[in-house]
Amino acid sequence: MKFRIVGVLILTLVVALVFVPGAMAVSQSTINAIIKDAQDGHLDGNWTKAEVQAALNYVRNHPADQAYGDDEAVLEGFLSGSEPGAGTGNLSFTGSNLLLAFGAGIALIGGGLLLRRRITA
Repeated sequence: MKFRIVGVLILTLVVALVFVPGAMAVSQSTINAIIKDAQDGHLDGNWTKAEVQAALNYVRNHPADQAYGDDEAVLEGFLSGSEPGAGTGNLSFTGSNLLLAFGAGIALIGGGLLLRRRITA
């Protein structure tokens, strides 16, 4: 039983030593530079995916950056390999399918017109 607990503690320590330094390797000045670069709608600098991911994590954890800019979408676009604003067929904030939302809107309008016609007849 003691060997199992010691084994779990050693495994946890090894995992922490492998993953934590990579997450902490990006300095705050680099993150600020990436966010400033993303403010014009695309990234011009030579940033690594780890640096952009660190900046994206920073933006997601700071509501002011989310509220006053579209930096999150630019950074996500860089990480996914697509250009920001390239038509994906998804709504910007929800990510839901544009055609599905359009179809639901048409169905609601049509249903409302049918109900109106039925009530007045």
